[in-house]
Amino acid sequence: MARSYLSADARREQILDCAQTLFFTKGFEATTVQDLMLAAGVSKGGFYHHFAAKEDVLEGVSQRLANVSVQLIMEVMAVPGLTAFERLNQSLRAMRQFKSENAEGILAAFATLLRPENMTLYTRINQVNVEAVLPLFAEIIAAGRKDGSFDVPDAHLAAQAILALGRMSHDAVAAAVASKGTGNGRAANAALNAALDWQGVMIDRILGLPDGSVQYVDPGFVDALLPPAD
Repeated sequence: MARSYLSADARREQILDCAQTLFFTKGFEATTVQDLMLAAGVSKGGFYHHFAAKEDVLEGVSQRLANVSVQLIMEVMAVPGLTAFERLNQSLRAMRQFKSENAEGILAAFATLLRPENMTLYTRINQVNVEAVLPLFAEIIAAGRKDGSFDVPDAHLAAQAILALGRMSHDAVAAAVASKGTGNGRAANAALNAALDWQGVMIDRILGLPDGSVQYVDPGFVDALLPPAD
């Protein structure tokens, strides 16, 4: 069978495609460079032409996932005539909508990422996503200081605080994912929904807004993402 020849960029993306599948199914720690080479059909030299180590592949996978969030926010920021508050709310809505539309794949990914043995993978993906989104949120909040949408002393610190809140729901998300098929789905989903509601309140307070101003989670969002079977 003739070997297919790809450009350097296409070959790199192929390796990342295979890595993402392996990391999410087998786990980052358990996946070896040999596994990546076999899955992508590349030689040792071909692999190391693109990546110096497995950790560099993790960085590439993390960056690709972060780029999804960046693209969604940038599309909102490109809409003319929006206030900073509207940009923030619509950015959060766009990310929720993406999760809802890709619920099956995201659920499978979270089921893997939240395993204790995949803490390295989860932590790195989360960190890269925060680093990518932070300047965009800071820009929106800085604009809100100017147009009167937000009452914050420092836009960058406010953006950091908002993004740090995401870690609050880690245990609640893990519990909701683990509850599927156990008979505890509704209770776990309710706990996750409460955690997300509280994050919305905290965002309001960071930005100097009345409670309930930012719509951080839509009614029914958690059940749509994690349908309780019980």
